[in-house]
Amino acid sequence: MQTLLRNTRHAPGQPGRPSPDTTNLSEQKGHARSLGPTLGFLLGGGLLGTVGIILGVCMPYHHPVAVAISALWWGIYLGCLGASLGALAGLVTERNPAPRAREKGETGKVPRPRPGGCP
Repeated sequence: MQTLLRNTRHAPGQPGRPSPDTTNLSEQKGHARSLGPTLGFLLGGGLLGTVGIILGVCMPYHHPVAVAISALWWGIYLGCLGASLGALAGLVTERNPAPRAREKGETGKVPRPRPGGCP
C-alpha cells in the first residue's frame, strides 16, 4: 500500500499528473475560517467537561464512591455549560453571505398577489 504524503503536488496513483487543487487553503481567495457551532459545541463540552471532572475529583470527599459521583456530576454539569457556550460562540462568529445587490429601480419589496387569484 502506498503511503500518501500530506503536501504532495501530484494526484495519488498518477505521479505525472498534477492534482486539481494544489493551493493552500489559507491562500485561496475568499476562504475565511470561523468557529462553527458544531466545533464550538465539541470543544467547549470537551474542555469544560474535563475541567469539571478534575474539579469533582478535587472536592474534599473521602469515600471513593462520593469522589466518583462528584467527578461525574461536575463533569456533566460543566461539560453541558461549555457545550452551550461553545455553540453560542460558534453561532455568533459564523459569517453569513452578503445580501444580493439591488438593481436600479428595485424597491426590495415582495410583490403581493392580487385578490381573487388573478395574475
